[in-house]
Amino acid sequence: MVGYRRAGDWDVGSELAQLQREMNRLTRRAARPVARRGGRVFPAIIVSATDDRLVVRAEVPGMKLEDFDISVSDDTLTVQGSRSTGEELEEGWYHRRERESGGFSRAIRLAAEVDGDKAEATYVAGVLMVSLPLKMAAKPREIPVKVVEG
Repeated sequence: MVGYRRAGDWDVGSELAQLQREMNRLTRRAARPVARRGGRVFPAIIVSATDDRLVVRAEVPGMKLEDFDISVSDDTLTVQGSRSTGEELEEGWYHRRERESGGFSRAIRLAAEVDGDKAEATYVAGVLMVSLPLKMAAKPREIPVKVVEG
């Protein structure tokens, strides 16, 4: 009979191993970043912090500052943009073309509460830098310890 198994034919170990492989595959897939280009996350992001601000740097060569749409909402910075590969060939074809074009969007969850109204963005040598001042409540502060006699 096709499709039916006798009670002695079922291999629990084999079924559990198959289930484990499938769970591992799904876990790896869920852990991948969403914005991928050629196997890498695009744009590459670095987030650093000082006592009074968060600084987000994004590597996006070949663009202009006006090509970006940057917004802050609650604890998320969103960087969107679109870039082109440049001029199209009038004749012939490309032998190799590694620079990708098209739109991108990255949503970066921020580690602290920022003042989005005072955020600033600059673009120099292919690196977009967004400076986000921390809100007063989010700034680290020392708490003095009082000695109580008694």
